[in-house]
Amino acid sequence: MGLIDNEILTWDEIKDQYPDEWVVIGDPTFDGMKILNGTVLAHHHDKRVASIEGGERREGFKKFTISFTGQIKSNYHIGLLRTIA
Repeated sequence: MGLIDNEILTWDEIKDQYPDEWVVIGDPTFDGMKILNGTVLAHHHDKRVASIEGGERREGFKKFTISFTGQIKSNYHIGLLRTIA
């Protein structure tokens, strides 16, 4: 984990430097849904920790995204929102 020095990296560089980690990327550039590049604000194996640290370092950036640099396991479940009555 840790603060990165505002260097803009390509998605391939990010995956190489932070394998199998969640990364918070400031001012990302996209091609459709694909991340092309951006500045890594935080990285961690735990998505929650990466999100918190990235949020603390957001000053000076206009937009953000979080993404996993590895393969998401096929048994990974995303919780559904509860219906509010």
